[in-house]
Amino acid sequence: MIFARTAIASLAFIGPVATAQAADIPLKAPPPAPILLPWSGFYFGAHAGYGWSEKQFLDPVPGGGLGATTHPRGALGGLQAGYNYQVNQLVLGIEGDVTWSDMKSNFSCFSLGDQVCSARPNWLATVTGRLGYAAGPALFYVKGGVAFTRDELTNLATCAGGQPLGILCNESFLGADVRAGWTAGVGIEYLMTRNWSVKFEYNYMDFGRRSVVFQSDEGNLFSENIRQKVNVVKVGLNYHLDWDAAAPAAAAWAYAPGGKVKSRKVKNNNNNNDGDDDEPDQHMTGSLIFDVSKWSYNTAVDALIAPFTDIESSGLRIMLLGGAGLFKYPAEPGSEIKGAYSEGDALIGYSFQGNNYAINLLAGANAQNYMLSRPDPENKVQGTAFGVKVHGDAWVNPTPQILTYADAEYSTAFKTYNVKLKVGRDILNGNDAEKAIFIGPEVVAFGDARFDQWRIGAHITQMKFGKVTVDVSAGFAHDSSVGKGAYTTVEFARQF
Repeated sequence: MIFARTAIASLAFIGPVATAQAADIPLKAPPPAPILLPWSGFYFGAHAGYGWSEKQFLDPVPGGGLGATTHPRGALGGLQAGYNYQVNQLVLGIEGDVTWSDMKSNFSCFSLGDQVCSARPNWLATVTGRLGYAAGPALFYVKGGVAFTRDELTNLATCAGGQPLGILCNESFLGADVRAGWTAGVGIEYLMTRNWSVKFEYNYMDFGRRSVVFQSDEGNLFSENIRQKVNVVKVGLNYHLDWDAAAPAAAAWAYAPGGKVKSRKVKNNNNNNDGDDDEPDQHMTGSLIFDVSKWSYNTAVDALIAPFTDIESSGLRIMLLGGAGLFKYPAEPGSEIKGAYSEGDALIGYSFQGNNYAINLLAGANAQNYMLSRPDPENKVQGTAFGVKVHGDAWVNPTPQILTYADAEYSTAFKTYNVKLKVGRDILNGNDAEKAIFIGPEVVAFGDARFDQWRIGAHITQMKFGKVTVDVSAGFAHDSSVGKGAYTTVEFARQF
């Protein structure tokens, strides 16, 4: 109180003088408040939720009746990515997502032979436009566009109520269908920090009516018209990139109560090793991977995010990964089975960083889907599976000229595993491991409940083209399903 009174008295004394002096100085209007556009830019993330659907089975003949109605329901999870463009409080965007589904149902079907059926939507995917209204840290939006789904359907003729015409007792039929439809939804997204937001969303999907063929191992088949609708509720977490932000806007920030903005400086350790002290810290490493081997073509995109520190300091890590591929393998003599797979990871863990090492330990959820060109009762890896995944990797430079790298991971989904080890020596003979290019041998082993593959080859690691790092490896591979062959892997990586 003493300080307050003294300050008031001082202001009273100098007030007339200050006023007299100010009378000769032209007044200048205060600068306008900056317009913040925090929603503009690219983003990606993961989601989890619950889905329920309705399927109607209709006989494919004129006037055909209703054979069955079922309501698959269950948990789901997936990944999303998109781009927003904000104009004042209006936010326009486009978003794509893929969702792996555990929705399923078993039910009595059709009228002959006391048949038992199952229905399981393996995955859902959408490409939508978004229209939103930004109110402080909240974004209220509607969305709509095209949707896709892949269903797996089975039918078992038990013959408990009589043998259906032309069908063997206990004959099993499989039907698979990928179809397109439309979707519409509403949601709210809340911006927790400059880079992180959480959302809640509801989507309705209509896939119309389509004929699906059911085929058995004995070669018998029949078709049914199936009408399908799906409802989904999900909670998601998004990471927003700063590509569209000016350098000052890249500082950590958050909304204060009342919609006002508060900001603070972020320490800059200049871990970019590019000599530019003005460049902000980097909080993410993104990778794009292509892999080709005998009868197999795969690609994956992953992001390792440091939410609270720069990417080269110890701290919490979040890893998101999406992958897809095509493959085939021999069945009975003279025939092949073709397949397509997709997978997604959402992992969380900790990174230990030192002057010459980096170790990441993470665990979380993994989803995988395998689609086959025809039924294969010998293959346990079919449809969609959710699992718990653990991942660990270590990069160590015993000296600036020597590289050792190892990673290992395992998922309970289809008992999937992957192990890699490589060592290398710097061909530039420098004293800075960050600027080295390493060449050396590598060994790899991976597989699941269907197959095992091991590889031995050579690698070139840490070639730099601007801000992009490129790793290439190739060599000999042996696969338990397709035999001997070769492989090539190319990985592009960049810090953001």
